[in-house]
Amino acid sequence: MLRQKKKGNVMESETPYSVLIVDDNTKNLQVLADILRSRDYKIAMAKDGLSALNFVARRKPDMVLLDIMMPDMDGFEVCRRLKSDTETRDIPVIFISALNDTEDKLRAFGAGGVDYITKPFQKEEVFARVNVHLELRRSHQELKKINESLNIEVRERKQAEKAVRKANQEITDSIQYAQMIQAALLPNPDLIKKYLPESFFIYMPKDLVGGDIFFTECFKDGCIIALTDCTGHGVPGAFMTMIVFSALKRIITDEKCREPVQILKRLNFIVKTTLHQDTEYAVSDDGLDAAVCFVKPEEGILNFAGAKLPLFCTFDGDVAMIKGDRQSLGYKRSDLNFDFTPHTIRIQKGMNFYMASDGFEDQMGERKNFSGYFKISRFGRKEFITLLGKISRFPFEQQKQHILDAFCSYKGKLERQDDMTIVGFSPPIPESVWES
Repeated sequence: MLRQKKKGNVMESETPYSVLIVDDNTKNLQVLADILRSRDYKIAMAKDGLSALNFVARRKPDMVLLDIMMPDMDGFEVCRRLKSDTETRDIPVIFISALNDTEDKLRAFGAGGVDYITKPFQKEEVFARVNVHLELRRSHQELKKINESLNIEVRERKQAEKAVRKANQEITDSIQYAQMIQAALLPNPDLIKKYLPESFFIYMPKDLVGGDIFFTECFKDGCIIALTDCTGHGVPGAFMTMIVFSALKRIITDEKCREPVQILKRLNFIVKTTLHQDTEYAVSDDGLDAAVCFVKPEEGILNFAGAKLPLFCTFDGDVAMIKGDRQSLGYKRSDLNFDFTPHTIRIQKGMNFYMASDGFEDQMGERKNFSGYFKISRFGRKEFITLLGKISRFPFEQQKQHILDAFCSYKGKLERQDDMTIVGFSPPIPESVWES
C-alpha cells in the first residue's frame, strides 16, 4: 500500500509503506509477505528477535509485525527494546501469535504493542489492522510535523515580539529623554511668576514631545514672551523646537533684540537658512507660526507682532483679537525680506492678554447642530474667543483650570488633534503709570 500525502485538496501517492515481519517460521513469513505485497507494501523479514533489532537499527520500517514465541529472544522482549529506544519507540508493533490467552494479550499491550492478531489469521483482517495503524502513524507524524512547525513559528514570533518590545522600549526611552531635554528648555515657572505674577502657561504636547514651545526673557525695562507652533508634532516637531529655541536665545539674549517685528524677521532668516530652505537643493520644507510680545511695565505699553498667530486682549468682558501677519517663518515660500506689522497697545488696568497655538481651536469634538443632532466639528476660533471672554474675570489659576476643563469636555473620547500651548497674563504695571 502506498502512503498518501495531501497537497492542497489533492491526495498524492508517495513511496510504499515498509513493514518488517518477524517470525521464526519461514512459512508464516512467506504467507504474510505475499499478503502484504499484494497491496504494494514494501516487505522486510527477520527470523529472530536479534536480527529484527539489528535491521531496525539500520533502516527503520513503518511497522513491525511481531511473533511472540521465538528462540533466544521472544517478541515481548523485542517490543520492549524497541519502545525503550527514542529512535524506534514510535514504530507501531502488531503482535501476530497463536497465543490466545488474555494474559498474553495484556503482556503484549504492556510491552508497547498497538494491536494483537491471533493465528490462524484472516487475510482481510491483517489488511484492515495494518492499514489502520499505518494511517494512524502517518496522521501522528503529520500532526507532529505541524506541531513542530507551529512551535518554530511560535518561537520565531516570540523572538520577533521580544525584538519589537526591545526596540519600542529603546525608542520610548529615547523619546522620554528627549522629553526631559525639551522640558528643560521651558522657562522656570518660579522665575516667570516673579516677573508675571498674574499669569498661566498651559503646555500640552500631543505626544511625549511636541512641536509647540514658549519662551520668556525678562530685563530691567521689560519682558519678552514668545509662543511658537512648529511644523508637525511628536519627534519631528520637537526637533524644530530645538532649532527655534536656540534661534530665539541667540536673537534675544545674545543679539539683544527686543522688538517683536525684528525678532520675527531674524527668526525667519535663521530657521530658513539653518535648514538650507533658501536653496533649491533643500530636502525639507518646515517652519513655524509665532507670536511675540514685549511688555514694558514702566511705560505701560505692549508691543506685539505675529506670524499667523494672533494676540487676544480682554477688557471689561470684551475680547479683541490683534491678528498676526499672513506670513509663516522658515518655509521655502517664506519671504526673508518681509516686514512684519508692529502693534503697540496702551495697557489699561484690568487688561488680560492671551497667545495660543492652534491646538485648542483645531480640536475635534461633538456638538449639537440646529436640527438637534450631534456632529463632529472643530472647536473653532469663535468659540475660543467666547471662552476667553467668559473666564477673563477669574484669577489666572482658575482661568487655566477653566480652559483645561473646557478642552477635555469638548474633546470627550476623541483623539487629541495637535499640541496645545496657551499663555495668559496681565502685565504688572506700577500704580504711577495708571495714575499718569
